[in-house]
Amino acid sequence: MTVTGPPSDGHRVDQQPWAALLDEGMVTLPEALASVDEATRASGDRVLILRVAGGLSLDVLLDRGLDIGAAWWNGIPLAWRSPNLVDPGPGRGWEDRFLGGLLATCGPDNIGPPRAGRGQRGTHHLTRAHDVRWWREHTVDGVEVHVGGTVAGTQLNGRRVLVEREIVTGTGAPFVEVRDTVSNRSDQPVAIPLLYHVNVGAPMLRPGARLQVDSDGHRLRHPCPAGREPLVVPAPEAGAEAVVAEHLGVRSDEGWARAVLDTSWADGRLVVGWNVAVLPRLFTWNWPARGAWVLGVEPANSPMFGPERKEPHGGAPLIGPGEEFRTVVRIGVQVPRGTASRSLGSRDERRDPQRDAASSTNNTWDIR
Repeated sequence: MTVTGPPSDGHRVDQQPWAALLDEGMVTLPEALASVDEATRASGDRVLILRVAGGLSLDVLLDRGLDIGAAWWNGIPLAWRSPNLVDPGPGRGWEDRFLGGLLATCGPDNIGPPRAGRGQRGTHHLTRAHDVRWWREHTVDGVEVHVGGTVAGTQLNGRRVLVEREIVTGTGAPFVEVRDTVSNRSDQPVAIPLLYHVNVGAPMLRPGARLQVDSDGHRLRHPCPAGREPLVVPAPEAGAEAVVAEHLGVRSDEGWARAVLDTSWADGRLVVGWNVAVLPRLFTWNWPARGAWVLGVEPANSPMFGPERKEPHGGAPLIGPGEEFRTVVRIGVQVPRGTASRSLGSRDERRDPQRDAASSTNNTWDIR
């Protein structure tokens, strides 16, 4: 799969020559390996349903900022689903309208609690995408599916911010890459905060799972409940509080940072990677409440809490008229090289979490 960033060796889960199926005439049409279905659900929401051989199945949400809803790998759901049954629509708060999904983008006007007249989490996730198109590309590796469109954060007499998004996934690669070009189309400098809210739930997430982040430490939005750690997901408990943390000094490799979730429910690890020069911050949302059990992994360019929120522009980068910046976030599953993927096993077949943690530095994992 062609990606932005360093070479991607080692993230494929099989060696099926997907391109050869087309090149040698065993498969006639690319859509036999990478299908795209346009659907309108009973709620009226428009969705692109992507299914690629040897890769991911994804729902791209056209009416929610080209964010990603359901996501499946090897028959296993990756994304968390909110307890909210439906979106009650405009007039209700962001949390009341939040349905979950693999990716919810926050910004480009706010990423945290309401501030300076800006609503919680900003407008992107609840904005319809414009000029949406999709296409396939036949590559040396197989077939890529691309989805593109524009999400506007504009006011008639004020801010005019555009997020031009491209989503890429491909055969044999259980990853999706989200590439955003964010531009200020107004005639004044504007602050543009962004946060990429990646939401992981069961069965990919399991009790005792640890998110591995190479950083200098963390700071908490609120004191941590007794016995809790920001990066360890406990068993579901009624009424459990969410722990929100910022992880300081996240280290990178050739400009890419990553967070890796070990899981004993499958042979893969969920990996989130991002270009750290543009997204230098990482937040996590660890909410183990029974019935709402979730881990959020959230690369960002701005503070979500703390004294910096009181600074001009809330600590977000100030972008001049006509200027732009580009972000890349990759989400996917990796298995150790030489390991065949399998379906979920019984409880007795699951790996031991302590053994996972001890051996995690001995396996070769590639974030890209």
